[in-house]
Amino acid sequence: MRLKIRRLLLLAIMVFFGLVGRINSAPGASALAGKLVYLQGEVNLCRAATGGWQTAQIGDSLFGGDVIKTGPASVAAILCVDESQLKVHENTVLELKSVMTSPRLGWAEIVPAAGEKPAFSLYGVPHGEIWLRNTKETFRFELETPAVTAGIRGTEFNLRVGADGTTQIILLQGKLRLANPLGELILNSGEEGLTRPGQAPTKRLVLQPEDAVQWSLYYPGIFSYRDLPLATPGMETGVPSGPAREAAVLYDQGRLSEARAATQAILQQTPENDQALTVLGWINLQQQAPLEARRAFQQVSRPQALALVGLALARYRLGELVPAYELVKAARQQLPPSPLLWTMEGYFALLAARIAESQACLENALKLAPNYTLARAFLAQMLLVQNRKAAAREEASRALAQAPNSPAAQLTMALVEIAYFKPAIAKAHLEKAIKADPSFVPAYVYLAKLWLGGDYLDRAWKSIEAARRLAPEEGEVLSLAGFIKLGFRDYQAARKFFEQAIKANPGLGEPHLGLGIYYFRYREPRQALAEMLTATLLEPRVSLYQSTLGKALYQVRAFDKALEVYDYAQNLDQNDPTPHLYKGIALSDLNRPGEAVQEINRSIALNDNNAIFRSRLMLDRDLAVRNYDLARAYNQLGLGEWAYSKAVSAVKKDPLNSSARLFLAGAYLASRQRLGSAGSELLLYRLLSPANQNTFTLYNDYTPMFEMPYLRVQAQGGIGTWGHSRAIQDHSLEVYGGIPGLAFDVFGGYQEDDGFRARNGDDQVYNILNLVKWEPTVKNSVMAGFSYSDSETGDLSHLNDFGFANSPRLRQFFRTRLYELGYVHRFTPRATLLSYLAYANTDWHLKDKTLDTESFFGLPLDISSTLNCRYDREFYDIQLQQQMVLADHTLMAGFDYFSGHLKYKYDELLEYSIFGIPLFSIPLYYNFRPPDRSYSFYLQDYWRLTPSLLAELGLFYDNTRTSRAGFAESVSLWSWNPRFGLNYQVNADHTLRLVLQRSLATHNLMAPLLVPAEIASFPWQINVDDGSEVREVGVAWEAQWNPLTYSVLRLNANRIFTPQYEVDDQLQEHRVWWGWKRYTASLTINRILSPAWGLTTGIIGKKFDPSLKNSYDFSELSALLQLSFLHRSGWQGLLRTFLVRQDLTNRGDSFYGLADATLGYEFPGKRGLASLELTNIFDRHFYFQKEFVTFDALYPARRILFKLAFYF
Repeated sequence: MRLKIRRLLLLAIMVFFGLVGRINSAPGASALAGKLVYLQGEVNLCRAATGGWQTAQIGDSLFGGDVIKTGPASVAAILCVDESQLKVHENTVLELKSVMTSPRLGWAEIVPAAGEKPAFSLYGVPHGEIWLRNTKETFRFELETPAVTAGIRGTEFNLRVGADGTTQIILLQGKLRLANPLGELILNSGEEGLTRPGQAPTKRLVLQPEDAVQWSLYYPGIFSYRDLPLATPGMETGVPSGPAREAAVLYDQGRLSEARAATQAILQQTPENDQALTVLGWINLQQQAPLEARRAFQQVSRPQALALVGLALARYRLGELVPAYELVKAARQQLPPSPLLWTMEGYFALLAARIAESQACLENALKLAPNYTLARAFLAQMLLVQNRKAAAREEASRALAQAPNSPAAQLTMALVEIAYFKPAIAKAHLEKAIKADPSFVPAYVYLAKLWLGGDYLDRAWKSIEAARRLAPEEGEVLSLAGFIKLGFRDYQAARKFFEQAIKANPGLGEPHLGLGIYYFRYREPRQALAEMLTATLLEPRVSLYQSTLGKALYQVRAFDKALEVYDYAQNLDQNDPTPHLYKGIALSDLNRPGEAVQEINRSIALNDNNAIFRSRLMLDRDLAVRNYDLARAYNQLGLGEWAYSKAVSAVKKDPLNSSARLFLAGAYLASRQRLGSAGSELLLYRLLSPANQNTFTLYNDYTPMFEMPYLRVQAQGGIGTWGHSRAIQDHSLEVYGGIPGLAFDVFGGYQEDDGFRARNGDDQVYNILNLVKWEPTVKNSVMAGFSYSDSETGDLSHLNDFGFANSPRLRQFFRTRLYELGYVHRFTPRATLLSYLAYANTDWHLKDKTLDTESFFGLPLDISSTLNCRYDREFYDIQLQQQMVLADHTLMAGFDYFSGHLKYKYDELLEYSIFGIPLFSIPLYYNFRPPDRSYSFYLQDYWRLTPSLLAELGLFYDNTRTSRAGFAESVSLWSWNPRFGLNYQVNADHTLRLVLQRSLATHNLMAPLLVPAEIASFPWQINVDDGSEVREVGVAWEAQWNPLTYSVLRLNANRIFTPQYEVDDQLQEHRVWWGWKRYTASLTINRILSPAWGLTTGIIGKKFDPSLKNSYDFSELSALLQLSFLHRSGWQGLLRTFLVRQDLTNRGDSFYGLADATLGYEFPGKRGLASLELTNIFDRHFYFQKEFVTFDALYPARRILFKLAFYF
């Protein structure tokens, strides 16, 4: 037994060293150069280490010195380790002399090599044609031909080397240097370089440089077998007649089972009936049986056009493209002129990358038969792949007009509409194509793509399942099935489909794109990037693929190259908003906000009104990007009003979109007097948003562009002082992140502030916040939250008045606990149910002790007060809202029920004494428990009247009982409250808005609402006491004068009525109305001064007219000038001047100017931030007249605060 074990161990050791020897000898002796990701036709490989030619296989690793050779009608695609993407045309020899490894791919770690890694890349092309793309790399690479050497860095070009060595290079992007012993020159984008042996290089301008690379594109060539009828007489030869004609007619009608029975009956009597065999072969083709089809066609003794075309299609389906192409070409040369043969020769030439030949064949078919629909459809598809959309539309329209029942014509027209971002029209054409041919697999695939782009995952899966039943091994079908599974977050099933799709059709780029997303999900960035590069190598001029590659490059921190790829995607499709959006996000992260705002604005301008500035034709749901706050770029330069305008426009275009809600919440938070509105919009975002690592992001890292596991920690400390040596502390720790389907955020904070007053103006606060969101399915999500706050403060009243004498002994203790639970069910993307439950318990304990002295018959009467007061609240809030889109209406119907109570306890002891001798005391004690209760019903409609005019109609019924501190009874009132708004987009740069609205504040200050917070950009949730009635009329003119300048003019008037209780001289309570009118006019200008500088300036006029006793009207005029700075190096700053003039009665300190400044530095790699904030630099002491409920932070004293944050 021991002997046997020893022999097995010895054998294992020998095998191991044998394998190592093979790795270190043959191909592995040189450094890894790349991988053969696709081939078509005859492709051979000569190994440098072994010599001799061998047949190449997809997936072969290529090493330095290896040579690739392609035969006629053959193509190879190679992804190199320096990230170069190479396509090798027919009859070409390419030598990979040496290739420098990119660390982002890391293939050298997967396939080890004994040879030294080269210092630069060097390729050789003795003859033939290649396309190469490698952009913005720091390392250089060269390409040698018999006539010239090209020094390359960051380029895309097409190279053709003739038999005599003449070299032609057409440069599409970048620059390159052409040199030989006779001279050199620099080739720029759009130029052609020509070098003949023995001559210096020359160059000329090329009008259409893209024409040179049309052969490198992927042309699907889509048609239906119904577009090749068998029983239609005409110019074709081999049309069935006699007994076989009936079978052919049944075949053309789609009655394949009956047609098969008819042909089999004929063949039982005459087994060698050519026409019956032809029909049988076409039946097998249509039923996805190419092997049986080939067998039937090969039995035809005297094949005519239909039989030969059928045989060619069968051979192509079996992977024999070149023989199929040669067969049809020979048939066309031998048989009488036929539009069918010309068309099918063009079709196979297209697949064989002989683009000019294909176009000539199709044009010959149309010369022979101008109404031959299939030829025109192929021509339109070719033009569409070449991004010549106008010409494609013309050809597709002619084809459809000639044959409206043609499946190929309908599908081609759908492809054109997709290219123009018109999914609804495209769907109609695809449905007609399916009706014309219920077995038309590509129509089901594209219909599923449109459903997927619209987030209709169930419908997308239903469509792709129909396609799978018809063609279970079709690469396009399997690939899209994988993307739909990605949408369901079923990653393992998605990977399986993608791998099957690649096996079925190695030339498809789409499944590689899906695998890249899959690998990012599991944090395998090198493999993910390799798949993305492979996808864009196989299909290089698809804007969507390039945008996704840009995301991948950004994810692996190749920032410059990502930005270049976004630009490339923009050039490929100038109507696609997606690359502009992605680039705007990247530029924001890279501290280039001026450029970011312009990119985001461009994405907005290209929006198709159905999405949030990105294409609805995406293959993946892009869930990570959906949780990005677009207001961030504007706020980085202080362009708050510009952000608010764009956010409002986003909401109007897609009110149910979580990204739009986040955009608006971010714009609110950067402005003044909109805190309640921000809370409601943030609640809507948290309920509607996808659950992933970006749901609760703090934007202290480079934005993750794909869903993946992620964890981030932010630790921040802050110390500061007021102008009179009063200390400030502000510390926090936050951990957030998530995985696909789950998000969390945990925050803990501590603030201690001595205040600017000399006595008892301090506060100390502890905060805890926990949020979690979970999506168990794509249709259901749950959000839960808990927050806790515990604080102790002195007398912080009248902070707007520097001279106010606060109480020296008043102490306040606050404790709040808030529990939140939200549930969302999506019936469809256009019908969603939201539910929200909140429970809160708030304790407010106030203690004070005062001593006053009054004259009592000439004697000093001391009055001592000892006060203990509690304002404890407890409430719960239940809200339901149904969102639904019906044609041009987006409806929100909901119900809100709020119930709680105020537990008010007042305990005061008044003690009277003279010269310290107690006289008497008076205890005062009240214990009230007034209820807080309200309920509301509402219906709100966003009605798209025209593409440029949107009306907002709302009707609310509000009924409320609101407590008032110190009184036993609540105030009760109810009202019907209509809301009306108009948003008119005059043109792309100017928008007018009008609002007429009335609202009743039910619990705005205690709990957020699911109701959208504004009508026509005017927030109805303004800061007023609960129970207040607010009426408003307003107009706004928003103008973007150029890409760098924005202005907004707003005029609005409010009438506000607040019910209160007052006590008269006889201590009787009376209900009264506190009312006031407010008139406001404002003009604000935002300007991007440079990529790093932003300017905000404006003026606000306000008139306040109260109707209260002992109150005075006043007017206010304020002006703002603010400069914001953020440089790509991380340095940032702000300088703000604020000039205020208030026309006040009996006040002399009503005109003053304030100046604030901030200077900060973000550490490299976003590892932290240091900032110094100076508020009220010149220590101006003033009185600022506030309205009744405001949250302004205008401090009448200097404050200095230094913060240091670290990110992990």
